Amino acid sequence: MAESRLTRISLVIIVLFIAGIILKIARPVLLPFLVALFISYAVSPLLDWLIRLRVPKLLAIVAILILTFSLLYLFGLLVYSSGKYFASEFPKYNRQVDSLMAELISWLEHLPLRVSVPTIISQLNMEKLTGFLLGTLGSFLTFLGKLLIVFVFVIFILAGRDKLPARIATALAEDRAVYINRLVVSINRQVQKYLAVKTVVSLLTGLLATGILLIFGVDFALLLGFLTFLLNYIPSIGSIIATVLAVLIAFFQFGNSLVPVWILILLGLVQTVIGNFVDPRLMGRSLDLSPLLVIFSLIFWGWLWGIAGMFLAVPLLAVVKIIFENVPSLKFLAVLMSK
Repeated sequence: MAESRLTRISLVIIVLFIAGIILKIARPVLLPFLVALFISYAVSPLLDWLIRLRVPKLLAIVAILILTFSLLYLFGLLVYSSGKYFASEFPKYNRQVDSLMAELISWLEHLPLRVSVPTIISQLNMEKLTGFLLGTLGSFLTFLGKLLIVFVFVIFILAGRDKLPARIATALAEDRAVYINRLVVSINRQVQKYLAVKTVVSLLTGLLATGILLIFGVDFALLLGFLTFLLNYIPSIGSIIATVLAVLIAFFQFGNSLVPVWILILLGLVQTVIGNFVDPRLMGRSLDLSPLLVIFSLIFWGWLWGIAGMFLAVPLLAVVKIIFENVPSLKFLAVLMSK
């Protein structure tokens, strides 16, 4: 029995290793497909509404694709213009960073332990950091430039979604087909609800953050608000990263004043209220994920597919948990994935 268990564990490790290699190699195809799948889930309620209004299905799909492409184009334009301006203006904070590092060195010198801070500071090069930001921005635009493949997938997913129940009924026995169709409908509804709620909550958080930053006159308010919107899809960790970025920019801009403190308080208040009251009320039920699992997922998908993979990591994790919750034999895995 011990040898049999060891064999099964070894096979699982080998299969996972091979699956990781396949995912890495198949990135150009699988990444657009997953993005298209999430887009199709997000726009399905709108498509159903248009069909109920007796709009022809083909016309409804074309209208939704045009609307989605326009929104993504505007988001890409915002990120590109704001990102280029941010990268070009970022070196002006060099003086504030040098002053901050000098104060940090002075404070560390009074500690009993010696810390090699000059070595760390010598590696902090604003020009290299600016080049990295521009390189990251270019990668994001390359991802947006491949949206054509995404929309091809979206067209086929939306066009063939109504045919799945009939195919399942044809392929399986009647009782089994009815069970599978009910399971698919339940999973689809929960995934659509999750994505819709997270999008609304993230949009609300991003708008409030942008408003607060504009009131205080913080640089790059629109870009920081957009990053808050994106990072809000990542539970707990994303809101912390978004708040820290905004406070750092405010600190570099205004120095040792009360403005960064007020921004920290207000953004923290927004994140706390929305995260603890608005989000659970709209979601209707808890979909909390283990923070350790979230971090592991971010690292894994970031290594596998880069920045795009990091943004897809948590929604993928949430979808997997929803599937586990709806399959009786896999419910224990959903419990293990919770906090």
